[in-house]
Amino acid sequence: MKVTINIRHQSAKISKSIAKSIEPDNLLAPSTVRIKTKRWRNVTATSITCSRSLETFIATIDDLLLCMDAARKTLEAIKDEEPA
Repeated sequence: MKVTINIRHQSAKISKSIAKSIEPDNLLAPSTVRIKTKRWRNVTATSITCSRSLETFIATIDDLLLCMDAARKTLEAIKDEEPA
């Protein structure tokens, strides 16, 4: 099973930060799951390939999206706290 998820962000800087934030997940994936993230301008593209069960595949996608959302929310919180 394979999926590619493309997420457009507000800026290239945010896209880069989010891509970097999920790099550890890419490196720690089991051998039956392959995660590769690329960034182009303000888009983060992540490909997931899974040779295990459908449940593992869905759980991996869910985990990835939760991590990306947490990174985005953290960046937004930091931006809101910066002095004008």
